[in-house]
Amino acid sequence: MSKSSEIVKISNYARLSINPLRKLKFEQNIRLNPEKQVITLQLGDPSIFGNFPPAREMIEALKKSVELDKYPYNPSEGRPDACAAVADYSKHHGNISANDVILTSGCGHAVEMCILTVVSAGENILIPRPCYNYKTWSDGMNIESRHYNLDPNNNWNVDLQHMESLIDDKTKAILVNNPGNPCGNVFSREHLLEIISVADTHNLPIISDEIYEFFAFPDVQYCSISSLSINVPVLTCSGLSKRFMTPGMRLGWILISDRNNRLAEVREGLLNVTGRILGPNSAVQRALPEILRKTPDSFFADNISRISVSCS
Repeated sequence: MSKSSEIVKISNYARLSINPLRKLKFEQNIRLNPEKQVITLQLGDPSIFGNFPPAREMIEALKKSVELDKYPYNPSEGRPDACAAVADYSKHHGNISANDVILTSGCGHAVEMCILTVVSAGENILIPRPCYNYKTWSDGMNIESRHYNLDPNNNWNVDLQHMESLIDDKTKAILVNNPGNPCGNVFSREHLLEIISVADTHNLPIISDEIYEFFAFPDVQYCSISSLSINVPVLTCSGLSKRFMTPGMRLGWILISDRNNRLAEVREGLLNVTGRILGPNSAVQRALPEILRKTPDSFFADNISRISVSCS
């Protein structure tokens, strides 16, 4: 065989960056029963069946943004007015200013940026088990994911002893998912303080995936981990996809909570990483302040009410 006919090899990054949920959804190779309708359970998309449309206020804000007919490059960390709107929206996370906000292409991109900024090849990060497929972002970069257990017999709380047993000198961060996917757990204030204590003892930052913030049912109290942490720096990841019923909008954000200025280098590193894609969609960014400020509380309350009734 001549060299010109050899198969071109792919990189380890491409070979290991596998999201099994996406492959199951879009690359399924199974024979379906033509007399049965397939119900998709593995992909968190509240909009796919059309019964949870976005708010009219969001649609109008997007229309106005698109009709301006200007789509410039924005600052790679996000438009200043959009970052300010996210900071105002995120007051429940503590003292967040526009300078503490980085806009991303969805919450998944936010989590990826945080992991790749804080953890290097050959090091490790602690992630929950069971969980969303965070390994998609770590495996391709030769970052080890160490899974700490969630206890099904204790409201899916973290097995703190098991978590601590995984920590060594190459552990660089603890990833927390609250409210949790796929178990639906919502950590109490007391349990979040226990997790913070572990991170504080081992001098580790926390990356908190809170894309389901405000999605707790009416009888459950959600609390952000950053609002409770004094010494431990927290990078909180969230976005529009779940609460606003628009996962395809691809607009997320990172909130930097750092009361003791321990994340100075991380801030710079995150800004460096934003230059890889030069920020999220400019039209959606421009509409973001109006979306966050004008979407009525009744829209969210109605969605939570309908979901909680269907799950009861």
